[in-house]
Amino acid sequence: MQPEDTQKETPTSEETQPEILSPEDIQKEAQKIAEVLGETDEGPIGQIGLIIEKCGLAFAQKIAEETEKIEASGGMKTHDGKRRRTKGGTYFFIVKGRIDAKVRQEIFPNFGQNSDGEVTPPGIEWSDRAEYLKPLIEEPGQVNNLTVTLIGRPGKLHIEGGSVMTVIEQKEVKAPPYPKGVPPFESVEKITYYYVFMSLKHWQKVEKSLEDETDMLIVEGTAVYDADMEGISILTTSVSTKGLERQKRLANQEENQKKAKSEKSNKAEKASKTDKSNKPEAQKIVIDKSAVKTKANADLDALPASVSDKLKQLYSATDTLRQKIATMEEKGQKTGLNMTRRLLEQTEKQIATLEKQYEK
Repeated sequence: MQPEDTQKETPTSEETQPEILSPEDIQKEAQKIAEVLGETDEGPIGQIGLIIEKCGLAFAQKIAEETEKIEASGGMKTHDGKRRRTKGGTYFFIVKGRIDAKVRQEIFPNFGQNSDGEVTPPGIEWSDRAEYLKPLIEEPGQVNNLTVTLIGRPGKLHIEGGSVMTVIEQKEVKAPPYPKGVPPFESVEKITYYYVFMSLKHWQKVEKSLEDETDMLIVEGTAVYDADMEGISILTTSVSTKGLERQKRLANQEENQKKAKSEKSNKAEKASKTDKSNKPEAQKIVIDKSAVKTKANADLDALPASVSDKLKQLYSATDTLRQKIATMEEKGQKTGLNMTRRLLEQTEKQIATLEKQYEK
């Protein structure tokens, strides 16, 4: 874990005042620090030389000493918390947080760049959150509406009249990948209890489906911290299961395909009546590609909302493109047909990539 003062200090003018050193001396001192950090490549050694040149030898040596202390106390995790930084990585991370932005860009020209080439400034560390949040409590915003979704297996039930209660525990909170700027945290092995309250009518709707031990309960509602029970109560407004939601999706897909087939058939019949020049025996046989079912192996309920929404859009797009291709083939329209086929192929590849990425 990163020490509290690692990113908070601002270097003094004395610390960053470059000493007048010859290029040979800079190279020699950079080599010494690089040996301590275990860096052997020319790139990192050159960056250490730039730190000495622009920020001073005393500053460079001080950061090296801090790095040694951090390593002795267990090291520093990467931003996503998945692995421990190398000693050199820790050194450069501290330096980046201590120096002026202009100087930092000169030493680390690619600092903060993402895949789009945009510069993303460093975010806060999870361990520092209290320092920043406590002052914000003095001027809090106000909740207008809050809805949470819980997915899991229900425990023992207590049914009282029209009320159903169950307790669901979370034994470990894992740190999923977050966008840059959202501070990651290490997995927490601490039990959190969720007290779920639902109506008897809601429970009866999912009871049979949950007889399948592989199915999962899905509840949506308002979350309230219950100080007496030292847990979170969920006042349920909507109840379903993964199995029921999967059935709904398949039913919707089949209904859309039936509608598309019916519309295509009506168009074909209308076209045959109006186009008197076409002979019946010369009519083109059209394969109903819209009847091909869209692959949907990804379990959308367990995915992040953004990914689930994206897949839904892609599934809808493939159905639309297939219908368009079928219509164009039926009319013998060649203009734009190949482009539409390529669009369908690209969309299916996007679906396959997302499904493979999130399949369990």
